[in-house]
Amino acid sequence: MTPTHERAARTNTHGRAARTKDPHTQYAAPLPGEVCRMLLRHMPAAIDEMEEAVRTGLPHYTHIVDGTYGYSVRQIIDRTVNCFVSVHDTGRPGPAATAEIIALYERIGARHRRLGCPLDALRDALDLAGRVACRRLIKDAYRLHWPAPLLATLTEDTFTLIGTAIAAATRGYAEESHRAPLDVQRDRLRDALVAEPDERARPLAELAAAADWRLPGTLAVLALPPGDHPQTHVLPPEVLADRSPAAPYLILPNPRTPGPRWLPKTKGAVLGPVVPAGRGAVSLRWARRGLELVERGTLRAETPLRCVDHVAVLTAFRSGDLLEAAAAELLGPLLELPPRRREPLLETLLVYLRCGDNAVLTAERLHVHEQTVRYRLRQITQLTDGNCPDPERHLETMLVLTRLLSPGAADRGTADRGAADGGTVGWRARAGEAGDAARAHPPARPKRA
Repeated sequence: MTPTHERAARTNTHGRAARTKDPHTQYAAPLPGEVCRMLLRHMPAAIDEMEEAVRTGLPHYTHIVDGTYGYSVRQIIDRTVNCFVSVHDTGRPGPAATAEIIALYERIGARHRRLGCPLDALRDALDLAGRVACRRLIKDAYRLHWPAPLLATLTEDTFTLIGTAIAAATRGYAEESHRAPLDVQRDRLRDALVAEPDERARPLAELAAAADWRLPGTLAVLALPPGDHPQTHVLPPEVLADRSPAAPYLILPNPRTPGPRWLPKTKGAVLGPVVPAGRGAVSLRWARRGLELVERGTLRAETPLRCVDHVAVLTAFRSGDLLEAAAAELLGPLLELPPRRREPLLETLLVYLRCGDNAVLTAERLHVHEQTVRYRLRQITQLTDGNCPDPERHLETMLVLTRLLSPGAADRGTADRGAADGGTVGWRARAGEAGDAARAHPPARPKRA
């Protein structure tokens, strides 16, 4: 790229950033499922190329960034690219996907202020990474014959994401300038408690002492919905809060089960698992995954929801693609039935497996007659030629059923459309195709002794 083109690209990036007046409302439209899967396949190579470009073009800046806790150049690029792909995910709402990048760059901006590092270096790094991203998108567009509007959308969204990141970093930088010294130390400790382990980082005990905070044996993270400001709650002094409006959360030291009495009764909040003090990143990660499912409508949280009470749903949605692929093999012809016949059978099968193959208890939980349960089980056996339920695959079957019967799963499947013909290729369509193959080549049934 010539110097003239570089200046034009830089001007274009900053111009778009300036027009991003309210980054909280900049949400990208979902992409066709096949395009998202292609982006995921090529994401590691793209991250490698972006990291190389930033390290080569800005060696002094990368040295400064790599020396701070939990924010290496590689980590920042990885999380930014992951967010770019997630923003276009058909099953994830725009506010939830964008909130993560806003919170990340607000913290990065605050850290730049504490280090005395101007934001111009961050803008240059984003410019370098953005040029790499656009170059790769253009190459893929020509190679895969994408329609022009699709390439234009992805390019525009790349610059929008850069503008959102710069605006968030600028806000974090400005807010950090007015912080009291003890507040700064507590924020450093808070970030360290939820960061991934790093051998170069200061010990948590030292950070806790500097912040005048007693390091607990265990902790849990409460993820709050976007816009719920922690300062609106009456919190004990030992609670550490992230005040970002995009992705606020609280760190609760030594939480009790099911939770402290003062726990905010916020609708939509999610409490991550209780973990040792050095593994706060695990609790925050699962709390935010639970928050995604609450915002999607899959889980309900009138009061704070505990992740440990919904292990099956969280696991099922984390492995959604694999479970959707396995659904046809495990359930076969059941998925081809019309909804009014399919849903009662799948629900009965899931409750039956959860009840330990007890038809009486299943009937009580479903509020139907015992003979109704047995009739539905006979239907399932007949439709699957006796292959379902397989006694050796109860766990897999329960996870698949949890995925298929959870609110929002059907919407995600029908939203996953093919780029070529615009037809639906959700889990029901894929299950139908696999079901045809299964009937053509049925699995061999074990011989009876």
